Amino acid sequence: MNFHRFFKSVLPSMLSQMLNGFFIIVDGFFVGGAMGDNGLAAINVAWPIVAVIMSTGMGIGTGGAVLTAIARGKGDQKTAGQVRGNTLLALGCASILLTGLFWVLHPILLPKMGAVGALQPLATEYIRVVVILAVVQVFSTGLLPLLRGSGKPVAAMAVMVQGLLVNIFLDWLFVWVLRWGMFGAAIATVTAQLSGVPVALFLVLRNKQLPLHKEDFVPSFPLLKKMLGLGASPFGLSVSVSAVILLNNLQALRYGGADAVAVYAILSYVFSSLHPLLSGVGEGTQPLISYCHGAHDHKGMVFLRKAAFVMVLATAVVLAVAAWLCRGYVGALFGAGQQAQEGAAQGMIWYSLCLPFFGIARICSSYFCATAQAKLANVLAYAEPLLAQPLCLLVLPALFGVEGIWAATFGAYLLLAAAGVILLQRQLQIEDE
Repeated sequence: MNFHRFFKSVLPSMLSQMLNGFFIIVDGFFVGGAMGDNGLAAINVAWPIVAVIMSTGMGIGTGGAVLTAIARGKGDQKTAGQVRGNTLLALGCASILLTGLFWVLHPILLPKMGAVGALQPLATEYIRVVVILAVVQVFSTGLLPLLRGSGKPVAAMAVMVQGLLVNIFLDWLFVWVLRWGMFGAAIATVTAQLSGVPVALFLVLRNKQLPLHKEDFVPSFPLLKKMLGLGASPFGLSVSVSAVILLNNLQALRYGGADAVAVYAILSYVFSSLHPLLSGVGEGTQPLISYCHGAHDHKGMVFLRKAAFVMVLATAVVLAVAAWLCRGYVGALFGAGQQAQEGAAQGMIWYSLCLPFFGIARICSSYFCATAQAKLANVLAYAEPLLAQPLCLLVLPALFGVEGIWAATFGAYLLLAAAGVILLQRQLQIEDE
């Protein structure tokens, strides 16, 4: 293992994750410019449902990618092919389940998530399109980890670039030119993702090292169980975004009303484009660590672990400085009102400070997932939405008002990073004994 192979996997992964985050920020840019604060707030309120759908695809795809890479490291091509086939089956079943579930539940869920008053019809208009076409969301997020796990990180990045360019053009056409509003923004995003699915599916199936066999698509319940167990961690990390958005929206409504929700929407858009760069370090390192784990290459795993921490911290510092310097301009970029712009500038300070701790927590979780330590990975993944964020969002806003909502994100990731480092150190000590 060397730096060339490390960067060859990590850099495309970082860019892919960043471009995935840009899907969100592009919608916000065009909707905010056309519809103002209510449009921004409506997408943000509806986003938890979208996040659950996309997180399901990512969780299944990542679980399959880890098992594929471990099997490849062992030289077990037959199992690698079976994992690929069963992953695609799981993605298809999940698509059907999520479409039916959220089509029935979204009228009940949206008001409880903060879609009230003028926000309710806008959020409903957006989410109906996403739910009907959930299969696109699931496969678009699930196929990319499979590409990376099969040794094609550049191809995964290329699919994301193509999708983003389509999304920008269609958002401009549907939202600004044709004035289709929230419906247009949703159609633009889903169509852009759909444009990349056939290419990604072709690349996953056309792998010279893993010839396609009919038997690969026969359901293997032991493999599915392992896949879903490992996928629970990346699912939790991704869906925690949904839970965090929901909690922050509710607290913003409570302490600052619709203006605070608009501020949080701006912060979410900005940092949803920065967080993926940090998550991408872990995502890019993950298949390499899984391969070394399968091949029992201890030195390679040590190298990758150290390189990942250095890379994520260096990236986090650069992003934090850039976010702090640009804090006074982001509100205007999304067409927000003066009050929302001022609030966003203040919130950016806290969000900038949390970036290094976010990166550390993600690297620890990715390492546990890559080495098939599902329990430890799940502890970190679910501690955020079930413990760290609720605790900080309950205590800090009560003490400091709206300012405490932004500080809660910093506090939560500080706790998660500390927990991740402690768990990693304990695990490494056990491995050395």
